Amino acid sequence: MELAELCEKLTRADDLDATKKAIVILWSVNREHPGRPMTVYALAQTLSKHRLGNPNREVLTRGLTASPLTLRSGHGFVLKAGADETVSGWLTGLLGTAVPNVDQTAGYLPEPVWDKTRGYVEKVCFQLNGCYHYGFYDGTAVLIRRLIETLIIEGYEHLGRPEDIRDSNGHYLMLGDLVGVALGQRGLNLGREARAALLDIKKLGDRSAHNRRFNAVKGDLDLVRSGMRVSSEELINIAALRHK
Repeated sequence: MELAELCEKLTRADDLDATKKAIVILWSVNREHPGRPMTVYALAQTLSKHRLGNPNREVLTRGLTASPLTLRSGHGFVLKAGADETVSGWLTGLLGTAVPNVDQTAGYLPEPVWDKTRGYVEKVCFQLNGCYHYGFYDGTAVLIRRLIETLIIEGYEHLGRPEDIRDSNGHYLMLGDLVGVALGQRGLNLGREARAALLDIKKLGDRSAHNRRFNAVKGDLDLVRSGMRVSSEELINIAALRHK
């Protein structure tokens, strides 16, 4: 969520004082730029600009200094480790649910790989990273499976060959058959590492989706992480999904 949109919602947060609203702004900035300090002057200016009041800077400084959620850093303040959950809780009433804090740039599948592609691809990647971050490993595996399935289909559609991956009823094949076609004679000309990775990704995704006695663990996902990154990027490039 953009800072301006968040601040607009904060105008309705009558239960948050100026210090807490400044902490929310700091939280928002730190989500995009982890560890970046903000000065009291910058926080006060942001509050004023977005019609959230005109706090006295000395009072605001005392409030931030006394808060268990903030820490001085140079001439400004940063959030302390573990503060994200508390701040997200403040926003539950405004946003409907607590906002998870996930560093997408360093997630399971880093944001630079999938940023500026298609909205539905980006949403799957965002959720995939969130599942991995919070330890929902079966969810991660199933979303990896879904992403690869989507990217293979996008590749064939971009190449003008969707009929290669449709069944007799005109429906797209499931992942196992998609991978078989993508690696076959009329495949997608993937590199060696990406080809090997697709087989491993399919196996893990199938287990998490269909084997009721199997639960993925972090180690399972870490084994295919490098290959997942390579195969995803190759498929995104083949499908020409990235826009400038």
